[in-house]
Amino acid sequence: MKTIKFPPLLALVSIGAFLSMALPATAQSEAEAEPVADPRPKESDEASARLIDNYLTVTGGKTAHHGIDNLIAEGTIKESTLLRNFKLVETNDGRRHLTYFWTHLGRQHRVVYVHDGVDTWTQVLEPKELPPQNYGGGTGLHFANLKWLIQPFTLPSKADYVFKYQGGAKVAGRPTHVVKAYGKKDVPAWFYFDKEQFLLLRWGSKGVIAGIEENMDYRATRFRSVDGVMLPSRIELLAENAAFGHIEFESILTNQDLSALSFFRPQSKIPTLRQRPTTAN
Repeated sequence: MKTIKFPPLLALVSIGAFLSMALPATAQSEAEAEPVADPRPKESDEASARLIDNYLTVTGGKTAHHGIDNLIAEGTIKESTLLRNFKLVETNDGRRHLTYFWTHLGRQHRVVYVHDGVDTWTQVLEPKELPPQNYGGGTGLHFANLKWLIQPFTLPSKADYVFKYQGGAKVAGRPTHVVKAYGKKDVPAWFYFDKEQFLLLRWGSKGVIAGIEENMDYRATRFRSVDGVMLPSRIELLAENAAFGHIEFESILTNQDLSALSFFRPQSKIPTLRQRPTTAN
């Protein structure tokens, strides 16, 4: 893995001292990092704002991040023993369109998961097309609010969030600053920023796996520059701090034409059968 070198930044010099003076120091293991639930603050605190600003600066600059309207990524995802290909679209206003496709026993499989900004839905397209369905519950909420690449640190998505500094924790042995985010409908998420390089090493929230609510997180283990912005190129999937899979990005493109892609739930192509009314004899 290449060592990432960042330009010197005056803003980074003072943040450690600022945090140590303004906030109580905490030392948590990775397994103990989840803070106690608390109400949404009226506004983001200064420590969180500085951390986010530093993250944007060291990973390409605010101008470069604000210039990304959308990303299209392709690669593979492995969850336990299941290996699938994917095509992901994420936009800076919070929409997502994720297609999984794979072959099993000689049959092609394809399924989409979509969040249009309000509604979250899924549809099986192959081997047999089925009607679109609601994608709700904990899995749907996690999908709608936890992104792989575009984080809610720039407008317009940032307008829906308030951030609060939570203390310190370790990610794969590295000291990090932890920031809690309160999103739409106060859905919480936690972001872990490396204390030395200010990279975003981990982020997550509550999710559901095998029908059980768990802490479902992403941990970035490799990065690459995409049009001047540092983005993850490999992400580990975590459930209660245990890795159960990973995401490998083979290509990431910025600001693509999405005019041919619809995020809205399609009308079902399967006709609804009408029953003839019965009359009592």
